[in-house]
Amino acid sequence: MSGYQVPEARITRPAKRGFEVSIPDEEGILLFAFHGRLNEPIVSLRDQTWAEDIIRPGEDERWTYTNRDVQLKEGDVLYYWTTVRYYGVDYHRMRQSAAL
Repeated sequence: MSGYQVPEARITRPAKRGFEVSIPDEEGILLFAFHGRLNEPIVSLRDQTWAEDIIRPGEDERWTYTNRDVQLKEGDVLYYWTTVRYYGVDYHRMRQSAAL
């Protein structure tokens, strides 16, 4: 059994609209998946507004989910969970949140 742990995600707001969720690239990562919801905790795996698989890192050597559609307000909270496919096995980091 692997001792791999999904890296803690970095949450940024690089523009007036939207947000980005990313982890650094490292050898063995084959996929990064983001599942999120705004202002409502995720209580089951179906409680998500956004879900996307990222299949390759960007030029900045980070695996990044980008959302430019949502208009954020002060006090908004992003509830999310992430998955990393590491050497062919999926690992999850559940029940995360971040003030946006």
